[in-house]
Amino acid sequence: MLPKISIIIPVYNVETYLRQCLDSVVNQTLQETQIICVNDGSTDNSFALLQKYAHQDSRVKIIDKSNGGVSSARNAAYSHIKGKYTLFVDSDDWIKTDLCEKVYCKAEETHASITVFFDQRRSKKVVRSITPHDKTTVDEKIPFLGIPVICDKLWRTDFLLGNQLYFPEGIGFEDNFVNWQAVTLADKISVVPERLYHYRRNPSSAMQTRGEHSLHLVPIYEKIREYLVASGYYAAYREKFITMKLDVWFRHYRNLPRHLRSRYTAMIREVLTEDDREFYRTVPCKTIVRLFYNMIDGNRSDAWRFHVVYTMLQTVRMPELLIRQWITQPIRRLRGSV
Repeated sequence: MLPKISIIIPVYNVETYLRQCLDSVVNQTLQETQIICVNDGSTDNSFALLQKYAHQDSRVKIIDKSNGGVSSARNAAYSHIKGKYTLFVDSDDWIKTDLCEKVYCKAEETHASITVFFDQRRSKKVVRSITPHDKTTVDEKIPFLGIPVICDKLWRTDFLLGNQLYFPEGIGFEDNFVNWQAVTLADKISVVPERLYHYRRNPSSAMQTRGEHSLHLVPIYEKIREYLVASGYYAAYREKFITMKLDVWFRHYRNLPRHLRSRYTAMIREVLTEDDREFYRTVPCKTIVRLFYNMIDGNRSDAWRFHVVYTMLQTVRMPELLIRQWITQPIRRLRGSV
């Protein structure tokens, strides 16, 4: 009998967290699963741990490959998928024991291309449900574009593979690109409004390290724009796309080390389109964001105004940043290690 869900787990040097991840997957209340673990050239004991689980549980399949990054690892699993549905789980995270059962039942009930659920960071108020009709409208899809995560979704396998939703390799923020493709292409999206996925703030992961990785946001959003134009979806999603892109680029500027900021702004300047410029100059948006892009375009007076306003905002945020650095983040790390 074919498995109901294939679970893809890319693995790279996560021996500290891997056991908790695998235990949460093999002990699902829905047992008809295929567990595809892709060892992406780990140099610690991760591969040995995978072998132990594979020896104990015939559902666990190991793909051993040289290091190529998380996108390469996920893509390597595609040709081995046997389940009607596919679930992605990161190897430093873990899932609730009833996740597969709940989202599988919802997917079967609604015949959705994608079934969305939540991790502990997301408010259930983000998307409680959508109207149960044959197709999901553009307006209903918009909120899902603001959650560019692929591990909070159950994917119907024929939708995933039929649309060739491969992860772009050699570039960061790959989830963003695949999520935009998936949401725009999906005929129907359903929701299980529960927190079923536990995301771990791993300080060594790429998403938690600032610097060079953030520079990838510029080409990945350019790749999304090219996709939207080529597929004919740009007009329908233009406002959401430009708003999100300009806001994300600005927010990551704030967290960049000073020595990377000029390089980052030069990259943005190179890909800004006239449509982007018209948007931030004519559509209501935050003053600081408009000043930021005017600065990038070489407006000296706005550059001066931006730095004044930016300095003031950073000063106001200082208590918040201190609380986050010395209280909130240490508490989250302690909880994650339990």
